[in-house]
Amino acid sequence: MRLRNILILLVALLLTMGLTSTSLAENEPGIRINGSLRQVEPPPQIMAGRTMVPIRFVIEDEALKGQVYWDGKLRKVAMDCRGRYIEFFIGNNKARVDGQVRYFDTAPYIYRDRTYIPLRFLAENLGALVDWKAQEREVIIDFNHRSEVFAYYYYTRGTELQDNLHLFTDIAFRWFATNAKGELYYEYQDDYDKTLQMVRKQGIRTHASVVLMGKEPLHQLLSNQQSRKLLIGNLLDKVKKNGYDGVNIDFELMGYQDASKFTSFLRDLKTALGPDKTLSVAVFARTGKETWPTPYQYKEIGQIADRVVVMAYDYSYTTSKPGPVAPLWWVGEVTDYMVKNIPREKILLGMPTYGYNWSPGNKTVTVTAKKLAELESRYTVKKFFDQASMSPYYIYYDENGDRHEIWMENQQSLNEKWNVAVNNHLAGISFWRIGNGFDDLYRILERNLNQ
Repeated sequence: MRLRNILILLVALLLTMGLTSTSLAENEPGIRINGSLRQVEPPPQIMAGRTMVPIRFVIEDEALKGQVYWDGKLRKVAMDCRGRYIEFFIGNNKARVDGQVRYFDTAPYIYRDRTYIPLRFLAENLGALVDWKAQEREVIIDFNHRSEVFAYYYYTRGTELQDNLHLFTDIAFRWFATNAKGELYYEYQDDYDKTLQMVRKQGIRTHASVVLMGKEPLHQLLSNQQSRKLLIGNLLDKVKKNGYDGVNIDFELMGYQDASKFTSFLRDLKTALGPDKTLSVAVFARTGKETWPTPYQYKEIGQIADRVVVMAYDYSYTTSKPGPVAPLWWVGEVTDYMVKNIPREKILLGMPTYGYNWSPGNKTVTVTAKKLAELESRYTVKKFFDQASMSPYYIYYDENGDRHEIWMENQQSLNEKWNVAVNNHLAGISFWRIGNGFDDLYRILERNLNQ
């Protein structure tokens, strides 16, 4: 049995060497670490769709200054880098990171006396942000990246936008809506050009965000090739005319029967946008335990889109009893499910800046920070904090004696969710929306982004 395993390994290594010397020799990707192009010898390789890199080249790079240990007898590799200790065996898909079991999607192998492992594995476990520049054929590895803050702008008045510009990396302007025919129009009037100019002066990336909600209109749009084509053309026109950095798609309440049609639409849109424009997609949160069918093909969307906004809120909603909008334990389960289906460096964890006010009969209305302050000025509002969900809630009785229960977020609950995004090495966070006057979120961003 041992001889058989050795022979299998030798065959695999010979195949690897053969592939490298032919199809890969003229197409090797470049590697850029923290902005500087590195000369790699032996060079990185593309194997089974994955970028494989010699680990000493990355770990011992001046940007990391880690250490690599080799046990030739056991064919075991250990790495000590950025506070993480990683160990694995050649040809084995299983690794241990600080004692926790993790898995390679492509097993480590040796080529020209160098150990190669998937670059994605290093990025996910050492906290780097990885990107692929198709035109330059370069892999970008950034160990000093700032978590992205992808904010939605919608019906914003006052100075909230300009007061917090320094906190955003991206803004999705939810000015646009579409219909079953694929027509594109502004949903409301705003000072579009002035707002875009102000944002761009701060180096913030801008995205044209378009919404369509409802099972029937979405089915009509996605089922008609001409309507889809018209919408894509309209979006491209807006991007080109107004200089947007990308497009954000917010299609909600789709029928699950249209899942593949939606995926096909996204694929066509991304192809039309090209590699230099970003496609971001908003999707409902999911843990994998749900029994209801989903209209989102998460794995396929994760392959197509550049960013995926996971709307990790509305756990308790209009048809349910009073409860947290985004309980921490649930946000953790959502994140676990998403990183199994979508590259984590593409995931933006959605955060709510609103809550719900439940009245008798489980009727709900949306509550913002401003509305909560108004209620506190009129009624005796008692404040509580639920440790199980890490969520604040409030109780008061109105003039009719009816009991009200409000659940929303505060600095403590939001900070825990921020930590979920950071500890899972996600691209960053997203939130709905600029204009809700939710200062608690901005205080969290001020503190965490300046660390």
